[in-house]
Amino acid sequence: MPAAPRLGERELLALWESALPLHDTARAAALARALDASAPRTVGEQQRRLLQLLQRLAGPQLPLRAACPHCGEAASFDADLLQLLQALPEATAAADADADADAAVTVHELHAHDWTLRFRLPTPDDVAASPTCDDPVAALLARCVLQAEQGGRCLGADRLPPPVLDALSARMDELDPGAQLAFAVPCPACGATWSSAFDPGRALWPWLQTAAERMLLAIDALACRYGWTEDDVLALSPTRRNAYLQLAGTE
Repeated sequence: MPAAPRLGERELLALWESALPLHDTARAAALARALDASAPRTVGEQQRRLLQLLQRLAGPQLPLRAACPHCGEAASFDADLLQLLQALPEATAAADADADADAAVTVHELHAHDWTLRFRLPTPDDVAASPTCDDPVAALLARCVLQAEQGGRCLGADRLPPPVLDALSARMDELDPGAQLAFAVPCPACGATWSSAFDPGRALWPWLQTAAERMLLAIDALACRYGWTEDDVLALSPTRRNAYLQLAGTE
């Protein structure tokens, strides 16, 4: 397993620079490798890594806003990232799983509606490769089915009926509970409570961008005042850097 990258200020700047031109899916994949250079095995594992990095930058409480789907009123609330991380298992052990050594994946089995499925959990690459079609969720699920049988006959994954797809989706949610994150949000106006989806990759990016911009502003100010290089400024401790910024009149 590759060693976990060190995540200091230089690494944060490099991460911001490399992720800046990427679209959301590719950016989330890049950010998920910031604390662990290995590829996430499941979508839930990637979500956990993004939450860990978000907590490091934003702290344990994250202020969020969501619009009530019933009356449209904006609701503000604080998400407890530490509690959410503690609720997510590192990995899910299941009795219906076996290791496929050749493919280096965990294979699960499902019996539903006279069908027997052998499947793996979706990876971030599966999500990125999901086609734009009438039913991308069904396409994603079918992509992860390794074998499908009905009444002893092997059939293609594209033949799975909706009830079997629903059962497969529910089983995947059980095995990888971090793949879809949401918060229960009460509306301050109408009193309704709804489930608001949470994307840690989208939430993380503004915090990383703000941290990078602050570092760049400090580098620029001290370079203009003292002629220092980027390495000179980043080598300073935060306390000494802030002191020099005050002397330079920028703090």
